[in-house]
Amino acid sequence: MASEGAPGVDRPVLYRWGAWCARHAWKVVVAWVIVLVGAGLLLPRFTDSLTGSSLKVEGSDSARVEALLTEQFDTPVTEDALVVFDSSTLRADSGAYRQAVTETLGALQRQDGVVEVENPYTAENPALYSSDRRTVAAPIGLGGDERDRQDTVPVLQDTLDDLTADAPVRAYLTGPSALNAAVVEQQDKDIAQAESIGLPIALVVLLLAFGTVLAAGLPLVLGVVALLTTFGVLGALSGLVGFDVFVQAVVTMLGLALGIDYCLFAVTRQREELAARNGDVPASVGATMATAGKAVLFSGCTVVISVAGLMVVRAPVFRTMALGVMIAVAVMLVVAVTLLPAVLGLLGTRINRFAVPGLKRALERTDTSRSMWARWTGVVMRRPVLIGGLTSVVLVLAIVPVSQLKLGFDVGASAVSDAPAGKGYELVDDKFVPGAATPLQIVVHTPEGRLGDRELDALERFSERLRNHPEVSDVVSLSDVLRDQGGTADAATLRAAVAADSDGALERLVSPDTRTTAMLVMSRSAADSEESVSLVHWIRQTAVPETIGAAPGLSAYVGGLSGQTVDISEEVERSTPLVLLVVLGLSFVLLLLAFRSVLLPLSAIVMNLLSVGAAFGLLTLVFQEGIGGSLFDVSSTGFIQAYLPLLTFVILFGLSMDYEVFLISRMKEEWGRTQDNSRAVIEGVAHTAKVITAAAAIMVVIFAAFMLTKVSEVKQMGFALAVAVLLDATLVRVVLVPALMRLLGHYNWWMPAWLDRSLPRLELTEGTPGDSPAAASDGAAEGREPASAAEARHMRGPADEVSAGPKA
Repeated sequence: MASEGAPGVDRPVLYRWGAWCARHAWKVVVAWVIVLVGAGLLLPRFTDSLTGSSLKVEGSDSARVEALLTEQFDTPVTEDALVVFDSSTLRADSGAYRQAVTETLGALQRQDGVVEVENPYTAENPALYSSDRRTVAAPIGLGGDERDRQDTVPVLQDTLDDLTADAPVRAYLTGPSALNAAVVEQQDKDIAQAESIGLPIALVVLLLAFGTVLAAGLPLVLGVVALLTTFGVLGALSGLVGFDVFVQAVVTMLGLALGIDYCLFAVTRQREELAARNGDVPASVGATMATAGKAVLFSGCTVVISVAGLMVVRAPVFRTMALGVMIAVAVMLVVAVTLLPAVLGLLGTRINRFAVPGLKRALERTDTSRSMWARWTGVVMRRPVLIGGLTSVVLVLAIVPVSQLKLGFDVGASAVSDAPAGKGYELVDDKFVPGAATPLQIVVHTPEGRLGDRELDALERFSERLRNHPEVSDVVSLSDVLRDQGGTADAATLRAAVAADSDGALERLVSPDTRTTAMLVMSRSAADSEESVSLVHWIRQTAVPETIGAAPGLSAYVGGLSGQTVDISEEVERSTPLVLLVVLGLSFVLLLLAFRSVLLPLSAIVMNLLSVGAAFGLLTLVFQEGIGGSLFDVSSTGFIQAYLPLLTFVILFGLSMDYEVFLISRMKEEWGRTQDNSRAVIEGVAHTAKVITAAAAIMVVIFAAFMLTKVSEVKQMGFALAVAVLLDATLVRVVLVPALMRLLGHYNWWMPAWLDRSLPRLELTEGTPGDSPAAASDGAAEGREPASAAEARHMRGPADEVSAGPKA
């Protein structure tokens, strides 16, 4: 082996870069201080720009409704909301109640963002009064886009609070934007709570793993740095891209977990290199970057590739989520290869200072061949069929409930039940028709000509068909207005009504060119209920074809929250096979290049699918079926949040690949030296199991902390991620992987020679601490063939069929 200081040695780029960062540590640190200052200034832009969960699907029925309402109608109203008045002492018939409602609505009418207000006392609509006459609903129209409305509703609620604070009648603003704004506020509180719980426990795990305060605190600090920087980058992009509030929760979960994990792997390797190199700091940092740093970069790329699969889904919620996660991982990798080696260079041998009493054993170098993990792996490999078979049965049984998984959408009212928007929503649900707060929106449109007698006749029959459905409580339709005004719903009455509409009463129902008409349909059930979803299916598949379809060229589109729920569920179903193909295909190619094996990538994919499938099965049991829900403070909704399974799958698949890369890369290094499969597996597990277990424990703690939140999708994702990582790091990595690799033997490392020659080389082995990363190149420069390559060549034999891995 060439010495570290040997002249002419062409060391790997990452080695040279790591050593440079260690020697110029203060320059790197100062640069990062500037970056953090900029990120801090941009952070408020990100948090202030967050919107509620969007279920828009490009090209869907609900998206067409939104587009037609914007393009065809002159009305500035973009959302129908409700102000719900409630009193425990007064009835709506009293003068005091009426005065309070009238004055409040008058003040609300003057607020920015409020386009129109309907006074229930002048509307003469009995549906606006509860049966006990103590609650009154006042419809209002809001203007602006989604971001504008979400900024407006807190101001409007403050106005309502000021006007009714000491009055016997209280007022609550509710509707999609009001609920979204409340969910954003609640999630901010939940994330802060989760961080306050997860980070201290993560520190305890790191102390147990490292035994010293400095070594344990470093991954935690750098994880927070990566997270803050990510939010700064997202803040810079917020002017171009609208981010869902769920992005904040997902990026926080993954940012902390992955940032800590990547630094954990590197710090572990750095301590080994320092001990092996007698305290040579630049050389140890360089070797750390050339080995563990390379594995971290590769692992991060697998996560990015997995999440990139979401870009094929035609829904902004998936694409912005993917963008946020990809940026977060990219930032973490930049931190891992710049700031981390600089800090390691500054700390040097001091990284082992401030040992925790009672944990000094964590500082000792132990013989991994005699460790607990080596003994356990030996047991598994002696009984691979029995132990691996039982483990597989457990995982398959956990996967079975996935067959019953149902998708839906929870508007989040239960999570914000203490907020005014949640209280108003519950009052509507209890005392009125639940669907009144979030009605179905239907647009009937003819691309040519105007709405004539034939089209209006079809519209009338369609309205009547809807009104007769048992799930529909009320229908607001142009045909009803025309009958009230002229006695018939025909083209002549429509033209006369439009000409006489000086007060704009029809502008919400018919476009100026009379080619498009809008309808509102009130469901008797909540917008996120199974009944409302079934109603959407019935309208689209039965009512529209049988009535609107009778008029050639006439089309009807169903939107609103229930329509969006159906559309997002169908889009998830449509795009899932494509996402799976992209993620699995790219992951296979990447692992094929890294491991120079055909079977290892296939087995890795199968293992990952097992852990992810088991997590989904348990998620279905707890959150959909309610089994064991009391243990996790979960109330079953009867479905899983529509966009959660696909999003969680790609994230979990990327996380699982992390552990696979760290584990197999160490096994591959031992195989290259010894050509002994059993030894390679045992040594690989023995060297990596402790750090993988610590990393998994940190992830589980951070993800589980988000189960304490109130927002449904955050709670569900926290559960799925925590369970999947727990299963992956225990049953899969230290049981199934060694069992399967024992059964496959040397075929684990098989690859056709023609394929091995045609693929580009990507060396991904960590090497032995103390070895020069340039040792292989030294041998090549002197004309020597490394022993492992020579042995591999003999192993291939005349048939040249077996490739034992890349040449050293």
